[in-house]
Amino acid sequence: MISAHLPIKIITRSMLVLLTLSVLAPTFSFAQTGNDFISSTYNGKNLIINTKNGYIEITPYTADVINVTYKHQLSDVVKSYSTVGEPTGVKAVYINGKSFAGIKTSALKVLVDKGDLSVSFIDNQNHLLSKAFNYAKTGDSSAVSFKSDGKEAFYGGGSKAIYLNRRGTVLQNNNQAHYDYSFGQTDINISIPFMVSNRGYGLYLDNAAESSFDVCKMDAKVLGYKTTSGLVSFYFVGGQNMDAILKNYTFLTGRQPLPPRWSMGYISSRYGYKSEREITNVVNKTRAAGIPIDAVVFDLYWYKAAEFMGNYNWAPDSFPDPKRMLANLLKNHIKVVTISETYITKKSENYKSAVDQHLFATDITKKGSPYFFEKFWAGPSSLLDVFKPSAQQFYWNFYKARIKEGTAGWWFDLGEPEVNSDSLVYTAGTNKQVHNAYALTWAKFAFDGYRKDFPESRILLLPRSGFAGMQRYSTFPWSGDIDRSFAGLKAQIPIIISMGLNGVGYMHSDAGGFTSGDDKPNKDPELYSRWLEFAAFTPVMRTHAGAVHYSPEPIYWDDTTRLRVTKFIKLRYAMLPYNYTLAYKNTTTGRPLVLGVNYFEPEDQRLSNINDEYLWGDEMLVAPVIVKGQTTKKVLFPKGEWIGFNDHKSYKDSADVYAPIDSLPLFVKAGSIIPMAGSYTYTEQYDGKSIILKYYMGKSSATTTSQWFYDDGKDPNSLKNGKCDLVNFTTSGKGKTHTITIAPKHLISRTKNFKLIIADEQFESVSFSNKTAYAIAVNANGDKEIDFKWNGRPLVLSVKTL
Repeated sequence: MISAHLPIKIITRSMLVLLTLSVLAPTFSFAQTGNDFISSTYNGKNLIINTKNGYIEITPYTADVINVTYKHQLSDVVKSYSTVGEPTGVKAVYINGKSFAGIKTSALKVLVDKGDLSVSFIDNQNHLLSKAFNYAKTGDSSAVSFKSDGKEAFYGGGSKAIYLNRRGTVLQNNNQAHYDYSFGQTDINISIPFMVSNRGYGLYLDNAAESSFDVCKMDAKVLGYKTTSGLVSFYFVGGQNMDAILKNYTFLTGRQPLPPRWSMGYISSRYGYKSEREITNVVNKTRAAGIPIDAVVFDLYWYKAAEFMGNYNWAPDSFPDPKRMLANLLKNHIKVVTISETYITKKSENYKSAVDQHLFATDITKKGSPYFFEKFWAGPSSLLDVFKPSAQQFYWNFYKARIKEGTAGWWFDLGEPEVNSDSLVYTAGTNKQVHNAYALTWAKFAFDGYRKDFPESRILLLPRSGFAGMQRYSTFPWSGDIDRSFAGLKAQIPIIISMGLNGVGYMHSDAGGFTSGDDKPNKDPELYSRWLEFAAFTPVMRTHAGAVHYSPEPIYWDDTTRLRVTKFIKLRYAMLPYNYTLAYKNTTTGRPLVLGVNYFEPEDQRLSNINDEYLWGDEMLVAPVIVKGQTTKKVLFPKGEWIGFNDHKSYKDSADVYAPIDSLPLFVKAGSIIPMAGSYTYTEQYDGKSIILKYYMGKSSATTTSQWFYDDGKDPNSLKNGKCDLVNFTTSGKGKTHTITIAPKHLISRTKNFKLIIADEQFESVSFSNKTAYAIAVNANGDKEIDFKWNGRPLVLSVKTL
């Protein structure tokens, strides 16, 4: 374990750097005396700074993405589990002056001070964005510091149940499980050493070893980093805005493939379904109650019980014919996700085989024998060495067999690993060296197996843990074993936003809360309602709970609560065309589905640390109620005009919004067209042929462009092969007269049935730029709608309202 406090004292250039490291290890640093610079060379690809104690290698990957690696031998190689981007042949000008050496790209100057060997990053307006300095190494540990302006906000570091702005905190990059946690738990299941500044840059430390950040706590003008082993290799990730930073970061670490569309429906889960009869009853009752549903998750009872962890075959007494059961569920449009863990208990039918094949992580104190967890909660067990190819194949054989039977996705639990020891040794290194890469490697071999053996499948992996780059393996992580309380609910918004800023777009929570501490039923209709209202506007909506006597499914709640949350599940399905378009944007650009309120205005200080509301894409603002008993909520708005989704009122700046228990404060950016759908029972009913275009016209004259994306939701190559629809809607106007331009960017088939509704407005007249048959009707809500067939060609509508 790393200490909770970063053991580095940042001081001025003329002072010594104090490191609380082993006094037995030699300490040396680059340029503490100011005369360690020897020479600089640039070969068109790398700038090499030669010093008395080693080298600084600087490599431009793009014009605004720069890698800096501190080496003690020029032949030193960075072992990266996360970076997949390669240098793009950036044109750079070599600078070699009296005081500085460096390179200049079209976006940045990167200058190394020949006196103190600090590395500065300067934009085209000559603003110093960041500066790396005071690199030092003692034994296996290394540290480096980064200059801050003393007030900028820093975001990221992975999944942390604390406020969004990390300034003034110490963060561990050390994946760890915390049962029954709530708001205030600093370090949990997923660590990602990427910090994003609201000044227009990010710092990504490419090292999977246990490490830590001092985010301007010891010194308001210094961001400190320390790693327990490995090289210090970081990327300065520039960009003019958050979109550019995320695009650059996901260029380095990969982007999420398009999700299977069923993952965007409602998923039912609990700990856990114990028989075919039980799961069939849940599905049938859910459908009978008029609640849409797309998938169910089988927790550990599918292989009988926790004490048999590692079996990964259906328990025959509870599931006598799993292939038939899975076929029936699929016929009923229900996908099945099954849990697995990499701990194998001694009672498992697979334990002896794993021992015989040497598949377990070993014990450094016992000369290569498997490390044995005598007191593991599921029973005495050992831990699979996921870095070993033979262990990967051993587990993939189980996964492959279950996928062939009809399993549609995998739940990867306990992957921190939940219980571990510094005596663990993997083929890839010691526990401290590769601990954080464990779950990432697990996801990788499953993803690679899918791609090899099931190339026509879209992949869904639900891991509890991970690391930088996990998104490229089609992961849909959840936030761990959260307390079933309003304090637990409070933690979810900053967790999801932070993970999105770290490249992971599909973070979500156990909707309703996992545990109540003592695992008593603790059924609170208000908490349950507020959590599900919120979950309807998150990347994954999945109810789950851990108590034996607590059922998280809506059908087991009182009628009032069930009907209340059913309304929001149905709204999620109605939002499917919009939500799936957000998925497309994430896949193609790296933009998260959930965005901080200041995502497009990072310089706005009033929005820099908003933890109870967020943008759902760039066109919707969600402000969940996360305080018990609250019925009026103060909402802060980004710039411009926002229209209430529920009341159609105009809002800007801030407002106290009425929010009774059955209402989610929800707003749409004025001028936006939100593509929506009708009433669905499951997502496969969405065929992209008929779309509702709901226009929130507002009072302003600003031009706004909205987008709609569609494909079949199944084909992993739809983008590559062009089997998709992509349409832009551009609106402009003022007062009662507006124009809407429909521009095809790409189409599978041309004919679409559109229904145009202007929120809370009635039409006086409408005209089209070409011959288009249309009809004006009144829908069930009393809104007038324009029904027309679009022929796939550019079209302009002129609309006048009463």
